[in-house]
Amino acid sequence: MEKTILLYNITPKELKDLITADLKIEFEKILNRSNEQENYTVDEVTKLLNCSKLSVYNYIKKGLLPASKIGRRYIIKKRDLDESLKEVKSLRYRR
Repeated sequence: MEKTILLYNITPKELKDLITADLKIEFEKILNRSNEQENYTVDEVTKLLNCSKLSVYNYIKKGLLPASKIGRRYIIKKRDLDESLKEVKSLRYRR
């Protein structure tokens, strides 16, 4: 359920500070979650990148996201995922 916030008598700087504080908290949660393990499955990467499985498979196929195939499954190293995200600002919109 979404909460509604009504803003009265708040300066743009105060609003910016509130938004920045919330973004920092969310960013720290994502960093903590990603530091927990060294390898990811395709399902875990889809949740982290908020994209479809097909997109992740396409990134692997195009060589944008290095992965190792073990049996029928792909394993993506955390380091490889981080480096891919640094190289491409948004994997989601790259063609």
